[in-house]
Amino acid sequence: MKWYLVSVAACSLAIAACDKEPTGQVAAVVDGDEITFQEVNAELAGANIPAGATKEQAQQAALQRIVERRLLARAAQEEGLDKSPEFLVRQRQLEDALLVQLLGQKLARTTSVPTEREVDAFMKKNPGTFENRTVYKVDRIQFPAPENTAVMKALQADQSMASVVATLQKMNVKFDRQTSDMDSARVGEQRLKQILSLRSGEPFMVVEGGVVTVGVITGQQQVPINGADARPLAVQAIRNQSLSNSLRQRLAAEKAKAEIEYKAGLAPPATQKSGAAPGTQG
Repeated sequence: MKWYLVSVAACSLAIAACDKEPTGQVAAVVDGDEITFQEVNAELAGANIPAGATKEQAQQAALQRIVERRLLARAAQEEGLDKSPEFLVRQRQLEDALLVQLLGQKLARTTSVPTEREVDAFMKKNPGTFENRTVYKVDRIQFPAPENTAVMKALQADQSMASVVATLQKMNVKFDRQTSDMDSARVGEQRLKQILSLRSGEPFMVVEGGVVTVGVITGQQQVPINGADARPLAVQAIRNQSLSNSLRQRLAAEKAKAEIEYKAGLAPPATQKSGAAPGTQG
């Protein structure tokens, strides 16, 4: 009798799921699993909508992507992939990243709009981003940051790109070399001053994201941003800077009250140098 009652309850749930219909805020139902218009709108927010497409066409395309993704996700679950260690690690990464993004959006809503005086002062303090903006041509070499610290020490003594190439070849380091652009607006004033202070032909070196970049400026073109075009960019830059400061302060507060224990040898260094790296485009 107990088994019979359980079976009846299970069947009732299955029937109820099958009875779900896409009405109101529900755009579609996939085997009883509802897809809401809120999900469709979130999908549209990160999509490239073709020119000339109507709102209905965009919604249909976004909804179809969600349906297909939901079906493939269910297939992955049937394979047991949602129980694998790799999935659990990646799931935590994505959840953490999403929460940080939402925290940033919340803090951004409370960021005040800078005054005219603050905008003027910011533009004057960052001429490389506005009035003196320059796009530099760079002879660039890139390679993964080596575990052997001797490579980096050897490169610091090189005074030309030819010498850099010779050092890398001698130490059997594979690298990629090509011409790229470096926008002064993306470099940062302090880093730009360091690069421009080098003598002609002397390479600069930046390590960022596990990649070593060595380059020499070979040409330049003035691309100033003035007047009405500059002010909106300055406002956004000030707001981004304010948001970054807010996130750093929040992180410092969370670190202060958290109890963190590292395995021997994995603790971060007591002090860590940081600075803006020049943005290069291939």
